[in-house]
Amino acid sequence: MTVAAPTLPLPSRKPLAQPDMSLMWILLGGACTGFSGILVRLSDVGPIATGAWRMAIATLILLPFAAASRGAPMTWRPSPILLLAGCCFAVDMSFYHLSLMLTSIAHSTLIVNLAPLVALSAGFLLFGERLGALKLFGLVVSLGGAFLMTAMRAGSAGTLEGNGLAVIGMVGYAFYLIVVKQARSGGHDTMSIMVWSSGTTAAIMFVIAAMTGEAILPSTLENWGVVLALGLVAHVFGQGLVAFGMRTAPVGLASILLLIQPVVAAIAAWFIFDETFTSVEMAGALMVLAGLAAASRVRG
Repeated sequence: MTVAAPTLPLPSRKPLAQPDMSLMWILLGGACTGFSGILVRLSDVGPIATGAWRMAIATLILLPFAAASRGAPMTWRPSPILLLAGCCFAVDMSFYHLSLMLTSIAHSTLIVNLAPLVALSAGFLLFGERLGALKLFGLVVSLGGAFLMTAMRAGSAGTLEGNGLAVIGMVGYAFYLIVVKQARSGGHDTMSIMVWSSGTTAAIMFVIAAMTGEAILPSTLENWGVVLALGLVAHVFGQGLVAFGMRTAPVGLASILLLIQPVVAAIAAWFIFDETFTSVEMAGALMVLAGLAAASRVRG
């Protein structure tokens, strides 16, 4: 008589955690948007007019997709919150583009993307979002790296006026993120948010550009290509992916992840415009990325 050998239970293996795609979309969108400062500098029209073309081109590109969409129905009547998103983004882009004429691309982009200081507070007060230890750690590390990058430029590549304009743009961008989050929570689809906020921003910025006497029409085919790239890459892909990712991502965490923008801008400006990028600034950029990695491991 043979006795079957006892079977030992195999150690259970926990399934590998799958990456949160909403966070990946936000990071990818932020990386695309990080090139916007480069393209603004390359444009031969005024900074406000460049932003207006960015938004107008983005709106024209998005409209056919909105009309043909089989998913969530496009909202063809603007609601107040969608128009408010456009007003907030117009504040952000107007002051950001003006600051690019007075300070370095990396410096301006970094200040504008310190929006977590405002958005995290709003996420806690308005949406009941909790920071959590790891997210708070990621925020502190990212902002510490951002401070290193900013401090190194305070004496040479930055100006008080340019930095002040970027701060106003930062406040506008923070409120844009808050309003987009609220619009997503209220049932508005990504396409409706993108079309109406882009169109509203374009209209406001064209009016401002005309009133301030800026050159509005690009002078060459090459410069038309610059504003086309700005509308397609920085806005349709960049802000579109951000708005899509914010469907489920907390607004505070999304704001932390968007600190990828100044890192991309600093590296691109280093190569294209030979803007200095010291070893300390590189360490700051790495701290920002490390903070992003830590913050993106948590959801709430």
